Amino acid sequence: MHFLICIGGEQQSRGTLRFGLMISSALRADVTILYVRRPVSFYFRKEAQMARQKLEGWPLETVDSAMMKAIERMLVEEKYLRMVEGRVDVRQMPHAEKGGLYEYHLCGQYGENVRIREREGDVVDSIRRETIEVAYDLVIVGAPGDGGRLVRHIIQYIEPSVLIVKNPREVPYRFLLCLNNSESARKAQEFALRSALLLKTSVDVLCIHSYPWEENVAMTLGEDAARLFKRFRVPHTIHIRRGPVVRTILKEIQPDHLLVMGPSERSSIYQFLFGSVPVEIGRKGNNPVLVVK
Repeated sequence: MHFLICIGGEQQSRGTLRFGLMISSALRADVTILYVRRPVSFYFRKEAQMARQKLEGWPLETVDSAMMKAIERMLVEEKYLRMVEGRVDVRQMPHAEKGGLYEYHLCGQYGENVRIREREGDVVDSIRRETIEVAYDLVIVGAPGDGGRLVRHIIQYIEPSVLIVKNPREVPYRFLLCLNNSESARKAQEFALRSALLLKTSVDVLCIHSYPWEENVAMTLGEDAARLFKRFRVPHTIHIRRGPVVRTILKEIQPDHLLVMGPSERSSIYQFLFGSVPVEIGRKGNNPVLVVK
């Protein structure tokens, strides 16, 4: 597996990075940490472009990024990197790639590939470009404030599964799996099962129906989920609730829950005009949200 952890500045991103590393370490995934810096001012863009072109032709050791060093420090503090005689095990020194991309290759504690990448531009556009160029299994992003534009665009337009890290806590998390009768929800259930086995945690299954005639479908989904988790000996509970989906989820979720759900299956135009359940939960909730695609 290959995870992408997207961060902003050093201080505000520490919680997101720590949470992402916890998940990545448990699943033994390769990690790329992406930092997106603000674009160079229009008045200096020509000079910056010339400097980048020179960097691409210079030796690898010429790139000196303060943010890359800060990320390396955070990784060392989290004991995520392999150390050799007191120094970080470096696979490839910082170097410049085409398009203003800086890259730095390190070795994780258990031999995982750890890459630090630095791009310039709009955050959402840069993350989208990164996921197009590299095949990632999961994108991990912190939610600033109430999420807003970042949460909506990341969930709606990024192709891989997305984990929105909101108010990360240093507690043993358990999954709250939201199920409905859709293919995306079945994928979310499979992901929750595999992750629960690896992370050795429990799963609370929540099946919501809005109308009385949907109750039988919700109960069937709960019974099927119970049989599946019982077969693999995953601790679980089943909850059948009736009411508006977003409001019911926000009522049921507990401080130690990591919410797992599928994406909206409505059209992009509908989601743009009226929103979607994952986006609303990402904006209004206070817990991490994993949208499995």
